[in-house]
Amino acid sequence: MSSLSTESTPRERLDRAISVLGRVRMYWRGMAAMIAVGLSISLALALATKRVWRSEATILYRETIQTGRDPQSSTARAARLGPKLKDALIARGTLAGVIEAFGLYPEKTARSMVEAVEEMKSHVGFRAQSSDTYVISFTHDDPRVAQQVAARLTQILIDDYRRDSLGAATMTRDFLRRELAEASAKVDEASRALATFLAKNPQFQWGLNDSPYAPAPQPLGSPGAPAPAAARASPPARPMDPQLAALERQLARVEALLGVARSPAAAPGQPLPPSVVDAQRARDAAAAALVSAETALAEKLSTVTPIHPDAIAAKRRVEAARSQLAAAESALGLVRAGLTEVPRGEAGELTPARRAALSAERSALLRQIAGLRARAGGGRAAAGGESRRALEAAGGEARRAPAGPDGDAEERVIELETEWHRLRLDLERAREYLKAVQANERAADLSADAAENKSETELDVLDPAYLPSRPDRGRGRVFFAGAAVTFFFALGVAGARVLLNDTLYDGGDIHALGGPALLAAMPELPPQPPLRERAIVPAYGAAPAAAHEDGGVRPSEPAGPAPGQPGLAEPGQPGFAGPGQPGFAEGEEDTLPDGLELEGDAGPRSPWSAPEPASSAAEEAWSAAEPASGAPGGPLACVGPRHLAYAGGAGFREPEVEILGADVDPDGCGVFELLRGAPASALAALRVLRHRLDQRRGGEPLTVAVVSPGRAEGKTAVAARLAMTLAEAERARVLLVEGHLARPRVAATLGLRLPAHASFSEQLRRRMAGEARPLGVIALSPSLSVLAEPSLEASYPAALHSIHFEAAMRALRRYYDYVVLDGPPVLGSGDANVIEDACDGVLVVARASVTRASSLARAVEQLGERRILGVVLNDVAARPVARKRIEVEEPAT
Repeated sequence: MSSLSTESTPRERLDRAISVLGRVRMYWRGMAAMIAVGLSISLALALATKRVWRSEATILYRETIQTGRDPQSSTARAARLGPKLKDALIARGTLAGVIEAFGLYPEKTARSMVEAVEEMKSHVGFRAQSSDTYVISFTHDDPRVAQQVAARLTQILIDDYRRDSLGAATMTRDFLRRELAEASAKVDEASRALATFLAKNPQFQWGLNDSPYAPAPQPLGSPGAPAPAAARASPPARPMDPQLAALERQLARVEALLGVARSPAAAPGQPLPPSVVDAQRARDAAAAALVSAETALAEKLSTVTPIHPDAIAAKRRVEAARSQLAAAESALGLVRAGLTEVPRGEAGELTPARRAALSAERSALLRQIAGLRARAGGGRAAAGGESRRALEAAGGEARRAPAGPDGDAEERVIELETEWHRLRLDLERAREYLKAVQANERAADLSADAAENKSETELDVLDPAYLPSRPDRGRGRVFFAGAAVTFFFALGVAGARVLLNDTLYDGGDIHALGGPALLAAMPELPPQPPLRERAIVPAYGAAPAAAHEDGGVRPSEPAGPAPGQPGLAEPGQPGFAGPGQPGFAEGEEDTLPDGLELEGDAGPRSPWSAPEPASSAAEEAWSAAEPASGAPGGPLACVGPRHLAYAGGAGFREPEVEILGADVDPDGCGVFELLRGAPASALAALRVLRHRLDQRRGGEPLTVAVVSPGRAEGKTAVAARLAMTLAEAERARVLLVEGHLARPRVAATLGLRLPAHASFSEQLRRRMAGEARPLGVIALSPSLSVLAEPSLEASYPAALHSIHFEAAMRALRRYYDYVVLDGPPVLGSGDANVIEDACDGVLVVARASVTRASSLARAVEQLGERRILGVVLNDVAARPVARKRIEVEEPAT
């Protein structure tokens, strides 16, 4: 069989929450008091409150001309405008002017204008109604003043916004105009710098193929060496001197021959492109093919090794592209030299002598051209400088011809190219900035003109301020608002009291502690009057010997009158139970008082007989014991189905327990009146508790102590009803023992008037004095007995701490199936710990609506969980109630 889950379900948690919330009703008196006070205060405030009127005006934000200055949408711009308008509306200067104009708040204005402004701020309202509409409101005790002030505030806000918009537009326009002038000046400066560079370097031009060195530098004296700018420059206008033109053509032919010699891809007799533009395009195409081949080679090498066939093929394509590029560059040089095909017989590899001769011829031509230009230029500084540069370049090249390329020429080309690109970039940036400033300046002009004409963005009154017809805050609203606050406050206080209260009300609170398990929950029983006090019918024989004050023993006195004498209950008199009456079994009518016989008689036996030992081991212990000196020689023992012999007879043993008398109630049910009228739920809880104790007993005698954390928790009533339930239908022999000797309540709860010699503490005291007598008990029914104190004060309360108390509990355990002790409160003394040591188990009784969780936790901690059987929650009400703890425990609850 599967075990049940201990986790709570959502329904159980919901029920638990509802149960806890229901406890708010316990504090209805306090809630009623707080609600009454709150309603009184609300009524007083409502009567003292003046009526307040509210007037509102709606303004519309619209944009009529789109200038494009703001990239945000109109909705976002309007949402951003809301806080700005609100700040302008509640500005101190604006409100102060309105206060002075309408004479508002004269009392506060007389003290300080700051106080009046703060007061008006609380009456001015501003909110965004939609994306482009705003509402301005003002409250006042005069509706006309509220309307006029709302209209004035609206007009002030619109005028301020228009004035601010016009000022901002004008300032923006003036600023952008200054920016435009500065941008134009920067463009002029960049243009002048570029023109100056072009004038100094005529080989550069504006347009297609701007740089004479693009796309790649031209060779000069050796493969890969750039040529001087003066030697390769293509001036915009050729000189008019025919000799100079012939020399230049001859120089171009020599340079072409040197270039063709460095390019093995040029074949003799091969036709060249018809023009320089075509040759340049062919060269660019070859360069693009080389870049593509190199990119493909890099991609292949990222995935395969260099010896892979695909990588080798890609390398071959790169080499072929390089050869084609070299051929295209050679063809471009020949076309620029004025040739239409590659000269025959001069291509291929030149011998060193032939190369030296061509180089010398080239240097001579350069000198001649420089001299002619110097003579033809005369005073032209640019031509003179150019001729000097040409001469220096030619001389340097002649000196360094065998050594290799011209390093200074390369540096010069790099400097020229860098300066050229920088000047062009400055000019382009200046022009772009100028365009942006021009666009902004045009938009600013448009915005400024629109603001001046009130046609760009403006605030218009959509709904003017109206005259209010109903008060915004009247007396009724104040009262209802105060009432709502009062109700919520009262509920909050009650809820806080519930959450902070640790009093136990139901089983859920026991489970929430996580301590001992809840064994049973006793419902609240209806109130009933105390049991009628009844005298005990004594057994025949002498009373136990009483000790003299000097320590001696005086002779025993009879325990009760003889039959027929006063004091003994006769049939038909009070105190005698006849046949069929509660408390008597079948055949009882002949047992008391005439049924009490001496041992050895064969007459009928009484059910009010002393119990027999529970085992043979107990009989061996009794046989070893000897009667104490001074004990009466012939006390009568009750005769019954299970009887004991009395001491003094030959071969008989001294009993450990004897019956001193019986409770006979012919007019009622005796002690069982406590269960009369109990609801079925209470009987069910007691029987469930009995079932749990039967499981714990397991067929062996069990001693159970009933304790409580404090006083007035009903443990005595629970112990008495538990003992009656255990003895129900004579299913077990049960003894109810008074264990709270400091405040005994068992006899008073059961309505018994016990004789003095039946006192439990007195019997323990006689044993402490050395007197050995059986423990005397009072029979309440055939299966239920009691051992209690005659009065509300024990004769000797300290007897609880003697070793004779534990010995007495062991002796009683041998004669009864259940020994139920009405124990003391746990907190405040150590008596409960003494009871715990002498018992097999402890039941902790907690009273609902009285016991606190902290008290129960401390009581469990003091006892320890070694022998605690569980918790019995007593007096559980159908609805949580608030009870007050009383000092004296109520016996009948």
